[in-house]
Amino acid sequence: MNEKIGIVTVLYNSESVLEEFFETLSKQDYINFVLYVVDNLSPDSSLSLSIKLASKYQFETVIIKNEANYGVAKGNNIGIIKAIEDQCDFVLLSNNDIALENETIRKLLNGLHKYHADMAVPKIYFYGTHKIWAAGGGYNKRNGITMQYGQEEEDNGQFNVDKQIAYAPTCFMLVKKEVFDNVGMMDENYFVYYDDTDFVYRALNKHKKKLWYISDTAVYHNESTSTGKMSDFSVRFLWRNLVYFALKNYNPLYAAYVVVYNYLYILIILYFRYSRHQWFIALKAYQEGLKLYLDNKFSKKNASF
Repeated sequence: MNEKIGIVTVLYNSESVLEEFFETLSKQDYINFVLYVVDNLSPDSSLSLSIKLASKYQFETVIIKNEANYGVAKGNNIGIIKAIEDQCDFVLLSNNDIALENETIRKLLNGLHKYHADMAVPKIYFYGTHKIWAAGGGYNKRNGITMQYGQEEEDNGQFNVDKQIAYAPTCFMLVKKEVFDNVGMMDENYFVYYDDTDFVYRALNKHKKKLWYISDTAVYHNESTSTGKMSDFSVRFLWRNLVYFALKNYNPLYAAYVVVYNYLYILIILYFRYSRHQWFIALKAYQEGLKLYLDNKFSKKNASF
């Protein structure tokens, strides 16, 4: 087993986490990989530091400099396309705010082969802890929103069982290159957030691909180093993209239910939890998501004529 893996990571304000990301990649016991660093015109020193680290460590690194901040979805697409052009057998979508154990990549690849899966994810911890960030995931039918199994739980072995799952974030996800031929690329309308949810949903529900959680491999995730936890930016794109995702992917009746349910949740519950400023951002984002869906649907309809 010596398949070539293209690791795709998108930079934006990543300077503080890059040293450890590169260092832990350099210690992998599976070495047939190429790192594709896609810089989204980071305002900090992410790009120059990546170039420096690429010279310091011995594994092959390809730096791609974008002329603007294209967002995570398009940034990933640029890296994925390059990896496939370079004859990579797998694409490993990876945040750069993570640290890997020395056997992470090998164990993840072994698990994918063992279960004849199309995609595979590891156990993900909150950085510097033994507390789980995600042990795979699924969907909450009540609100249509994704959930990550075990989040905030101390790991006492309760998630030490491999299993097929219905969802996982692409924080660190190994994907067969053939999946992109069938499913297509990331939907760049999302910019950030829900782009991975959309991709995984399409792969599993529309193209019958298999996603497995591999429990004996782990990474450590320093969450939200690029966007900030619940910043105005995060609030806007999370709620905007939920509307777009639901209308695009769920059946019409369930999509309508999800959109109304979450609108009422924002209107009533988040009125008391958000600042007034962010509450208004969330309400406006809902309108943006609806407009995005309708505009996209209308443009596709016109293109078919």
